[in-house]
Amino acid sequence: MDYKKVLIFSMICSPAHLLACDDNGLRQQYVYASSGTQQLESWAVSAGKIKTLVMPNDYSVGIKIENATPDYYTEQFETGKHVPEMVKITIYDMSSKSPRELTYTWGGANSIQGYSEKGGADRVLELGSDGITLQLMKPVCVKTGA
Repeated sequence: MDYKKVLIFSMICSPAHLLACDDNGLRQQYVYASSGTQQLESWAVSAGKIKTLVMPNDYSVGIKIENATPDYYTEQFETGKHVPEMVKITIYDMSSKSPRELTYTWGGANSIQGYSEKGGADRVLELGSDGITLQLMKPVCVKTGA
């Protein structure tokens, strides 16, 4: 998969306001989801909420993005001085009354993560051969002198 094309495609198809900083300079995690060449949806992450998407194969998948815990960072700092900002990505089967966890992985707050029957960040058979690609973006906002 050509990730540069995915990034450009995601940026073109996404609302412009998702790439901007708010007046308070708050950092917001954004996700752009695609399957194959089809853009599924983009959204601002709400803490603790599962975002439900319908895949091209009509499979209902849930995605929850959470900030990494202090314990996670403590473990990572044992291997080096600097680590990227990380998030926990949990994938759910949303086809029944209560979500069923399929997998979870750790990824950079600014990264591309893929899940499919072939693998990627993790192998998830239910997502088919095209699977789902998540472009995670968390802008850094710099305060101007004004």
